[in-house]
Amino acid sequence: MPVSVVKADIEAVWRPLKSSEEPTVGGKSNSAWIRIVGAVPDIEAKLTAIPPLVTEAVVREVMVSMIIRVFKNPDSLRTLSEGIDDRTESSTLDNSVSTGEMYVSESELALLRPLVIPEFGMYVLGLGG
Repeated sequence: MPVSVVKADIEAVWRPLKSSEEPTVGGKSNSAWIRIVGAVPDIEAKLTAIPPLVTEAVVREVMVSMIIRVFKNPDSLRTLSEGIDDRTESSTLDNSVSTGEMYVSESELALLRPLVIPEFGMYVLGLGG
């Protein structure tokens, strides 16, 4: 039961996509799902559990974040320089963006691997034959 992301999911939390970005959403969505399955092999079981241990909305949110990181820095630049008139401004990108790679972050993994708290209750144990 693969989860997928569409253009509207990304634009709802970020910005309108450029015409060059739009055709790549499907492929990036597939790549994000593959990386999630690699990091959380039982993700489909968590989605289909009753009640679900992880919702599709959470998975989609993680996938959108993964895709946006790639769109923010498709060339994997570490430093950006911008020339304005006779001066140049440069800035260093945050590590989470500077790689330009698609990955599941530690905080996203925590969302995909929720802590399951066992139910407590009263039980009767048979003590003999």
